[in-house]
Amino acid sequence: MSRGVLRRLSAVLVGLVAMLVGIPARSAEALAFADIAGWWAAEPSFGGESSPVLLHFVEDKGKPTVRLSLPAIGGFDVPVGIAKLAGDGLDVEPLSFPLRHDRAAGTLSGFLPEAIVPLYRIPVEFRRVAPMEPPPAPTWTAPAPRVRWRFDAKAPVWAGLAHDAETDRLFVATDAGVLHAIDTRGPGAGAAAWTFDAGKPIKARPAVVGDAVYVVSDSGFLHKLDKRSGVERWRAKVDAATPPRLPGSDEKSRWDRYASSVVVDGPRLYVASRDKHLYALDVASGRELWRLASGDIMTATPVLWRDLLLFADFAGKVQAVDARDGTPRWSYDARLAVAGDLEVDAAGRVLVGSRSYELVALDAATGKELWKHYYWFSWIESPPVVRGQTVYTGSSDGVGVYAIDAATGARRWRASVPGWAWARPAVDDRLVVAGTVGSGAWPGVRSGSLVGIDRQSGALRWMHVDPPTPEQVARKAEWGFAAGPVLVGGTVYAADLDGRVFAIEGA
Repeated sequence: MSRGVLRRLSAVLVGLVAMLVGIPARSAEALAFADIAGWWAAEPSFGGESSPVLLHFVEDKGKPTVRLSLPAIGGFDVPVGIAKLAGDGLDVEPLSFPLRHDRAAGTLSGFLPEAIVPLYRIPVEFRRVAPMEPPPAPTWTAPAPRVRWRFDAKAPVWAGLAHDAETDRLFVATDAGVLHAIDTRGPGAGAAAWTFDAGKPIKARPAVVGDAVYVVSDSGFLHKLDKRSGVERWRAKVDAATPPRLPGSDEKSRWDRYASSVVVDGPRLYVASRDKHLYALDVASGRELWRLASGDIMTATPVLWRDLLLFADFAGKVQAVDARDGTPRWSYDARLAVAGDLEVDAAGRVLVGSRSYELVALDAATGKELWKHYYWFSWIESPPVVRGQTVYTGSSDGVGVYAIDAATGARRWRASVPGWAWARPAVDDRLVVAGTVGSGAWPGVRSGSLVGIDRQSGALRWMHVDPPTPEQVARKAEWGFAAGPVLVGGTVYAADLDGRVFAIEGA
């Protein structure tokens, strides 16, 4: 006998009993707001990880309000809608969170809403708990590192930094479209040796290859410059009229904060574009060799492995093509946007971060999925960095830096950080250095900082706090370190959204 039939028979029996005692049948089953008022907690699991979720049902100005708490991302008692009751169930409008009330079991059960958990239907079962108080704001007590020198780039820096060992220069690109070549050693340390104006914001990390530095700007051009003098050797069009980026405050924003850098393979270089094309150019002249259309915009820097070029787009497609001519080899569907750069480790594993809340490892030769690691409530925008047998990434709303076993996908440690860790971390033998971005409450506290984390244990060793200006607070603007830092011989080079470039003693 099916469960549906059993439930209908049960309803008939309840109705019969109710008539016998003179009670309307509906009152024995219908859910009233008083039945659910108060606090409910659950800890759903998925992909070997779990995270607490709390609901608070409370009358607010005469309306049955539903509030949501997600401790993993610092969200507490956030109003998400109005409870709509029907029979033994309820929904939340406009969030859409259908739940069924089981009187006998004392539970509310259903699936986590797509608005907070995209892609997967994750079951959840709530039970009553005592009223909760908001947790105290996190405090950070790590010592501050010594700053050796500062440089004022005079505009926000989103593009990751690049260091050239031969010239001892740091390359920093800004939202004003200016690339600065900064001396890091000697009497001129902390001063610009030369600058180059690309004319439009630069969101892509400069790439130093041989005697050249390559930089892509929102002008749609890729520039090849002499790394010693800044003289332009050639420029090539690698973006055909892509629509402007929209800020995160715009409801149509795609949060495409960064852009693809270039990778070079002997006579060819490659760059992915927001115009939905992958470009292959001649290194010597900038002449286009071939281009390949993708299904959506691309901001992830491709990666080379043997004779393959691997790239990904905002449709979630990860693809491998022959690096010589763009002939397709394999494709993998991550299902949601891949915004951060790809990485291949020494064992031939492709590491991919996705907005599905997953870090994925694929076989570089075949595209076969090897493992996934789930980050609760957090996009993985931060490009993965592999050191030894460990993958290091930042996170988005997860406000953490993670160390993941490269062979199995198991988590080795997680370090809490003050804000969004969107950028690529820098890793050496001892430290993992990550930048964080701060803003207004979203839904918890987010602060801009640069953190030094012990590579083996995940313990916080030092922190450089980047407080906002009064003007940033008034505008609810982002502040902090959105650009990936670099670690060179125990010195950390980093740049913030105020345009300040720092040389910090990191060891």
